[in-house]
Amino acid sequence: MLDTAVSAAAPLALIWQAETAGLVLPDRFTRDAPFPCAAASSAARGWPVVGRKTGGGITPQGPGVLNLALCFTVAPGASREIVSSYARIVDPLKASFERLGIQAEATPVQGSFCDGEYNLAVQKRKLVGTAQRWRGGTCLIHALILTDIDLTPAVEAVAALSHDLGHDTVFDSSAHCRLADLVPDKNDLTATTVAALSQTVSAAGYVPFAP
Repeated sequence: MLDTAVSAAAPLALIWQAETAGLVLPDRFTRDAPFPCAAASSAARGWPVVGRKTGGGITPQGPGVLNLALCFTVAPGASREIVSSYARIVDPLKASFERLGIQAEATPVQGSFCDGEYNLAVQKRKLVGTAQRWRGGTCLIHALILTDIDLTPAVEAVAALSHDLGHDTVFDSSAHCRLADLVPDKNDLTATTVAALSQTVSAAGYVPFAP
């Protein structure tokens, strides 16, 4: 997306979901001495590990997690303030959730995986995690949305890998929530969420990206 966005006529959007469960973590962790053994143990528990080129912490992926990626280029000399760039994804997400009857706010949530100031939370429970990466004047910004993943084993998998890497972060599955906990009609939850996201980002001028 970063390569394509540089010459694209409009900003790009991609909504995607991993087919199998796994854990994703910043590339810097893969250079730590405990990583090979920690990753092998996680894979043996059913949670293979993949590195990513953004910061933050360990996150789960797979069925029950929906991802939104937006990619845009700013004009030369334009601001790259973190508040402005995160607003490019936080605001559409909040608008999409409002379509589903959900009011979310940007806030850190103690005990959540990959905690950050630009989480989206409902009643102080994390629903969305966000991250971004810049290459020159082009930004790829990403949101991980908890739809209906089984939280307890996912958070336990994050905690186990974190422990094996030598980290002392404490995680709490109750610090998270899912769309399935918040919407009354759970039929076709993923399709409904994709439709709401697609309408919102399309209205904001984004066009679909085809990998």
